[in-house]
Amino acid sequence: MSLELSVIIPTHNPRREYLARTLEALAAQTLNRESWELVVVDNKSEDIGYRISDVVRGSGVKGLSDVENASVRIVREEKLGLTHARVRGFQEAQGEIVVMVDDDNVLKPDYLERAVEIQGKYRDWE
Repeated sequence: MSLELSVIIPTHNPRREYLARTLEALAAQTLNRESWELVVVDNKSEDIGYRISDVVRGSGVKGLSDVENASVRIVREEKLGLTHARVRGFQEAQGEIVVMVDDDNVLKPDYLERAVEIQGKYRDWE
């Protein structure tokens, strides 16, 4: 199955509890887990007392707890700034659709499924 969607979370020194809630909301998505990937872009985070990968592993998100999984990647962007982080995310994304999610956003459970539905309605629209 090909990837329909890439979720990109650019983050710089994230608050652990906010990032965890964002990941928990992704865990509750109704879109088939095999059809989307997660790319977390660590935008030159400093020593924040924990590793972002530990938050991802500890999130309890099915398929997200193993950051070695091909559908979950944490990449580092050394150029500080949201634009640099987003560009890096686009470079890494493999899905047909890209959804940007801030590290403190909590998506409704059907958010990704609805994004795919909307894209499908307008796929051939010119």
